[in-house]
Order: sequence, then C-alpha cells, then structure tokens
Amino acid sequence: MANPVQHVPSRQNLRNTMGLAREFGFLEFNTIDQVVWDDDFLGDTLDAGYQATAASGTTLAIAAGANGVATQITQAATDAHANFTLGLDWQAQLMCVMAARVKIDAITDSKMEIGFTDVVSGTDAAAVNACGAVAGTYTFTAGDCAVWAFDTSSANDYWHVAATDGSTATGENTSLAPVADTYETLVVALEGTRTAGSTDAWTSPSVAHFYRLDKNGYQVDKRKITIGPNSNVLLTPHINVTSRNGTANTMTIDFVKVWQRRTAD
Repeated sequence: MANPVQHVPSRQNLRNTMGLAREFGFLEFNTIDQVVWDDDFLGDTLDAGYQATAASGTTLAIAAGANGVATQITQAATDAHANFTLGLDWQAQLMCVMAARVKIDAITDSKMEIGFTDVVSGTDAAAVNACGAVAGTYTFTAGDCAVWAFDTSSANDYWHVAATDGSTATGENTSLAPVADTYETLVVALEGTRTAGSTDAWTSPSVAHFYRLDKNGYQVDKRKITIGPNSNVLLTPHINVTSRNGTANTMTIDFVKVWQRRTAD
C-alpha cells in the first residue's frame, strides 16, 4: 500500500511536527497558509495580472535571456518612466516580503525603485519624489510605501532605503551604488505591528527591513526603518525605472517573488 500524502499541509501541522526549528521558515512556503507570487518570466507570454505603464517607452515585456527575463524601457525623454505592479493584495500585517533581481543598462542620469507602494501602475509613476541627504529630507508621492530607491537627481548617486506611513517620511543613504548592466537582488520585508494594548487593530506603522544581494545571490547589505507603511494598508509590489536626462534606460528583471501569511494570527 502506498504511503498516504499530507492531508492538511498547514502551518499548524508543520509546527506540531517539527516545532520552531530553523527549517520552519523555509518549509512554511509549502503550506496552504502562505500566499506566494513567483515569476521567472519563462516562456513567451507575460502574465495578465501585471499592470504596466510607460511614458511612450516599452512596458514590461518578455525578453530573451537565460533563466527567463523581462524588460521595461523608458522613452528617450527627461523624466520618462516605465514601471509595473501587481494588485493591491499585500499587507504588512501579513508580514509581506518582496524580492526582485534586476539590472539597468546605465546608472548615469537614471532612477530606480523596487519595493511596496499603495497605488498600482498608471496611477502614480513613482513612490519616492526625492531622496534627501538626511532622513528628514525625503519626500514621497505615495501615501504608504517602502522601497529601495536610486536617483541621480537626488542628493547623491547611491541606493537609499525609504519608507513612509503617510505622515512620517524616513530614509537612509546606504553609500552603495548599483553597477551598470550587473544584476543584484533587492528585498523589502514588512513586519506589521499593533497599537499598544490592542489585539486586532493593526493600525500602527510597520517595521521595514531591506536586504541587498550581489549578482551571485550573496547578502551584502541589510537595513531597517522602524516607521514603514501602516500595517493594515493594502500594498502592491512595484518596480520603476526613470530616465533623468532624455536617454532611454532599459531595466532587466530576472525574477520577482512576493510572499506573505494568509492570516495575521
């Protein structure tokens, strides 16, 4: 007789079987309590769930490349953008995480954003308006967001981590720059928090964690912002590229992966 399969692959049964061992976080991906979007852009057809726009450039499209890739290309015009999102299906209270492996053809006179924001593509071209020299000088077009941001029109030409809960604008200069035509993986992980003394409100700002991996997938940087998007706000994964000098920029995306818990408790 064949061995029976797992009838209820839940987090509860996983924990009952192994406790909170170090492998729990990885095995949790295989349970029905985890929501996962994972796209390696294989094949020749883009998933219809993406919402993509471009200012007369090329929106997100499948391109030829090892392991499957997609590209988005700006128009050859100053401040022309190309960006894409999914839907507003993600929340910090569900501990949502986004990871994307990307590269850009040139890092001169360009802008990039990777992370979570509160509006879908076509509504707002970018989440961050300007990356300042210090935390108090960041400005946002999004109400709630947490992103990696690189902008040669801002105070310096480095990756910044930036987040807002709609009232507090926070950011940090990492003093690390992307390398032209070189992949890196950027991760944004949100941990929702509750108002003190509450058991179900989830109205407090989340804690935003940022990780950067090199072209080979080795972690080279991590950061934390304690005031991220409000924990109960609906968010979408967001990837943006913008030209800052009228030269078209091409961003190549190797993969996008997004995940969160199905319930908050």
